[in-house]
Amino acid sequence: MDTEKVTIYTERFMIVGEVAITRKGYRKRLSDFLNDKDVQFVPIIKAKLSPLDMKRDTTEVEIMILNKNEIVMVMPEKSIEF
Repeated sequence: MDTEKVTIYTERFMIVGEVAITRKGYRKRLSDFLNDKDVQFVPIIKAKLSPLDMKRDTTEVEIMILNKNEIVMVMPEKSIEF
């Protein structure tokens, strides 16, 4: 299993961490993993959850499991260039 550093936005949180990806055959990209209909939950390692409303502090957890239906946007770290 590989990991890929990402920033994930939900309706209420920004989550920064590493997505644990099971790479199957030719399906090697993060988008392949997220679009896999057999995968409903996304494991995130070393996750930092920051509420978008800023009413609470950032929470850090070693691992969390996120339902894909909650995801609004995903930004892989390696694709962010300024």
